[in-house]
Amino acid sequence: MTNTFDSKKKYDVKKAVIPAAGLGTRFLPLTKVLPKELLPIGTKPIIQVIIEELIDSGISEVIIINSPFKKGLEAYFDKNTQYDHLLKAQGKSTLLNNLNDLINNITIKWVYQNEPKGLGHAILCAKEAVGNEPFVICLPDIIIESKTPCAKQMIDIYQKVGEAINATEKTPKEKIELYGIYDIASSDGKLHKAKGVIEKPRASEAPSDLCVVGRYLFGADVFNILESTSTGFGGEIQLADAMNTLARQGRMYAYEYEGMQFDTGDKLGFFKTNVYYGNKEFPGEFDDLIDRHPQI
Repeated sequence: MTNTFDSKKKYDVKKAVIPAAGLGTRFLPLTKVLPKELLPIGTKPIIQVIIEELIDSGISEVIIINSPFKKGLEAYFDKNTQYDHLLKAQGKSTLLNNLNDLINNITIKWVYQNEPKGLGHAILCAKEAVGNEPFVICLPDIIIESKTPCAKQMIDIYQKVGEAINATEKTPKEKIELYGIYDIASSDGKLHKAKGVIEKPRASEAPSDLCVVGRYLFGADVFNILESTSTGFGGEIQLADAMNTLARQGRMYAYEYEGMQFDTGDKLGFFKTNVYYGNKEFPGEFDDLIDRHPQI
């Protein structure tokens, strides 16, 4: 079925997709039983931090792309009446207030990606749930700390330009080959019209220092593009290919968001993120620990 999304029309952005079907193999054996998205950042799991960003951005419905092997991810957001009664009997019922408030403030829908076929395929799995609306994509590895939520910044820009908006930031030269890098056609301050994305180029061959961050906003017509995108190695469909199609049509922008990115996708990034958020929750305690034990 072809979407009839009108790219010339301004739509409210109320839906978001979180592709969370990955098996988190970098964190094995822990992720054999605990979905990586439930690993803690401070006192909250990664995915809760991201959903809170979306709620604060005006999103009312989140579609989570899950794997059949990760039932624990759904269980976290399910209401457990028996467990609630046990907490109440112990006088601890308020301990789940934060999570229950989140559950009550947003609709969460679950869609399955039965086998890994690329990020583009994961997003395509959400086509029916998203419908004929623009939507935000948040990669669950990426947490962005900002005064104005990153997704809200992107939505505000989308309302002005009416085309795909992707978050970007400048990356050091030595890290360029780790990321997709935007090829820029023109710039207006922090808003850049993109003419393409180059996947992990050498620094000497990179068209800019603006990298793909892991926050995207597309119109529903991106599903039609994904459906017509040729599969690559292993039958995978890549989101970057659809982004390049939009860029060739002059319909994609990269926006330098205001904020700080944390990548929890590997062990070092995960621990760095926890040190930052732990120090926010317990100011000075981490500094004191390191001062007392400099070998740390």
